[in-house]
Amino acid sequence: MKKAQGSLEYSAMIALILVIILVAVFYFGEGVVPKAIQSSKQNEILQYQNSVEVIKSNYEATESWNFLKNETISCSNSQCTFNGETKSIDDSTFSYSDTLENAYNKCIYENDLDSCKAIVYVLGD
Repeated sequence: MKKAQGSLEYSAMIALILVIILVAVFYFGEGVVPKAIQSSKQNEILQYQNSVEVIKSNYEATESWNFLKNETISCSNSQCTFNGETKSIDDSTFSYSDTLENAYNKCIYENDLDSCKAIVYVLGD
């Protein structure tokens, strides 16, 4: 009888440990997934911001930035139009409209991913 009682106590302890683990994962794990998603998005924004800074530097070097900064970027239906040129893009759901200067400021200072993408779409390679 003592063997059965010891086995039952052992099983109860294992069940209790599993419940504690599940509660901990549920309680603490709730913030882990959103943080991972947020970190991934931050990395994407940083990559676009780096590209935008390189683009701006190149255009400033040729003194074109000041002439283009008031031009409007307009994107919809898999196309972006800027300064009289239309480029096809792979993102059919992307929609954007703002001046280059506003897009740059939103991209760099407000971490707006769409603004960064718009600049890369119209001025990137």
